[in-house]
This record gives sequence, C-alpha cells and structure tokens, in this order.
Amino acid sequence: TTMKYISAALFFALFGAAAAESCPDDLPGKVELEGSGLAFHYGILEADQALCGKLVSNDEAWVGFGAQPAGVRQMIGAHSIIALPLENTVQQYSLNAKIAEGIVRIEKQTLTETSVTQEDGTTVATFKQLLSDEGVVLTSDNVYLLAKGSSNDFGYHANRGFVTLDFETNVISSSTGSTEAPMTTGGTEASSTTTSTGGTEAS
Repeated sequence: TTMKYISAALFFALFGAAAAESCPDDLPGKVELEGSGLAFHYGILEADQALCGKLVSNDEAWVGFGAQPAGVRQMIGAHSIIALPLENTVQQYSLNAKIAEGIVRIEKQTLTETSVTQEDGTTVATFKQLLSDEGVVLTSDNVYLLAKGSSNDFGYHANRGFVTLDFETNVISSSTGSTEAPMTTGGTEASSTTTSTGGTEAS
C-alpha cells in the first residue's frame, strides 16, 4: 500500500501539473511604428494565458515594449520590457522618469522564453509574459508602447510611439502552433497588421 501511495505521488509530481506551452515562431498579430523600422509580432497563448511577443527592428539597436492602463498615453509609469543586445538580456523595468536613472530594473523577473539576437543588421527580441503578472494585467484595453534606440547602447529612444493590440482575434489556440485570426466574408484571412503613427504623449 505504501508503494502505491509513493507511486501515485510521484506520478502527480511529474505529470499532474499541465506543462507550459512554448510560443511558436510565427505569431498572428503585428503592429508597426510608421517610419521607424520597428514591428511587434504577438499572439495570446490560450493554454497558458500568456502574451508571446517578438520585437523586430530593421537595424541593430536596443528595443522595448511597454504597457499602461487604458487611456494612459505616456511613458512614465509604464511596465516595460527592454532588450539590450550588448548585455544579451530581455528584462522587465519600471519607467519612473524620462532619464536613464529613472528606468529601473524590476527585482523579480517573471519573463520566460527570452532571447535577443542580431543578424544581417537586424535585431530580434522575444519574450513570454503572463497576462496577469505581479499586479500587471494585460488586455486589449491597455495602451501599449514600442521604442527603439539609435544603437545598441542604451539611451534616449530614436523612435517611440503608442500602439493598440487585439488579444481577441490573435489567439494561439493549441500546442500545434495553430492560430485564430479574423476572417473576411469571402473566407480569406484578413490582415492583422496595423500601423501606428507614433501618437502624442500626454504631459
């Protein structure tokens, strides 16, 4: 009897919790900052309730992504993710001021599947973040920010702007990597790419 209980405990320890799914290479959603050469590919991993993100820059530079509550169109106060190629890191930061000293690395890092690579003059950074994470809740209603530097050296952004993400139609529905995207009445897949002009930041 003891052996049966031990075997059962071992089974649940190994297989009881559902294994986390990985983000696929191809993500269904895409937004761009007009004229910046920076795009954000994304999708919602349904099984894990997580945001899969990929920042793609057409040159070698640090890149960043941020989130604010609905209606807040400003940098200060945003929860951000910054990829620093020179340090080979993709980490979470609090944007407390518009100076380097005001961009503070969050002590408890919760991102997974992070990477930053540079090849043929481009930069690609990836991450996976839970939709509800340490008090930060991500939905389609949030205001999102994209930014990139003028080089790999972290400093003032060369380009930045606000974008809108659509979590409802850009869903990664299974571990096979299949995605759900909006369809037209003619049965062809509608483009999920949107372009931001950068917008204006509230004072």
